[in-house]
Amino acid sequence: MSTQPIFILSSGRSGTYSIYNALKDEKEIEIYHEFLFDETLRNSVSYHMGLISEKKISYFLNQSHSFSIKNSNKKIWIDSSNALPWMIKPLIKKFHNPKFIFLIRNGRKVVSSFFNKYSDIMYNKKDIDLLKKYTDKKIKYLSSEKKYWRPIPKNKKDFKKFISESKFYRICKYWQEINQTIRKNLKHVNKKNKFFFKFEDINNRKKTEELFKFIGIKKNFPKILKSFEKPVNVRYPKNFKLTKKQQIVFKSTCSEEMKINGYKIEEYYQVKY
Repeated sequence: MSTQPIFILSSGRSGTYSIYNALKDEKEIEIYHEFLFDETLRNSVSYHMGLISEKKISYFLNQSHSFSIKNSNKKIWIDSSNALPWMIKPLIKKFHNPKFIFLIRNGRKVVSSFFNKYSDIMYNKKDIDLLKKYTDKKIKYLSSEKKYWRPIPKNKKDFKKFISESKFYRICKYWQEINQTIRKNLKHVNKKNKFFFKFEDINNRKKTEELFKFIGIKKNFPKILKSFEKPVNVRYPKNFKLTKKQQIVFKSTCSEEMKINGYKIEEYYQVKY
């Protein structure tokens, strides 16, 4: 039996776990939330930043995703992860006819969630400094802990600005650039093999059924939709609004990306926990 690989791409804090949670009991699907996450993130970002070659990323995929897919006894194999966006091209080359889902969420909610709920792992100066030293070959080793492996500018001038700005700015840049990266690299994928989905549409029956039909699910919709009624994978069940200063930073950094993906810059909603 040939197994269909599907990769769900996102910035993180955008519903990858909700999708996983909804599909984990489907008999024909083998699904993971962030499959081998730390190793995948490290290799993906290393490839993106030019630290490893395409040959090395291919070798990593042979030992990880490809091995799992080849040994799956399911019709569909899915990884729902924010570690994948920087390795889209190698994934296209490695697998026959892979499918991709571009999962996005309102940037205001994403950057607020990272800043207020996951501040310990996102763009702290100490962690950035160690990654920079590693990329400049000033230190020989760097742990694969995810706090170290988020992209930083390669250009010296751009890096100087990046590190001098606030952590909130750096998270905004991350959201802007990862979505640009996904969109740019999905241009190389046949239209029938890619699907754009807003997390805000998770309770829209018509749009969610379109998503699951793209995945290959033809029944069991009521049960799956029921799983979306309550948020999951929540570190702190609280909504954090942006401060006035943060709103200025967000608008200057992310307004164009918000518009491209069909969001209004002032758009905001409360999550019911």
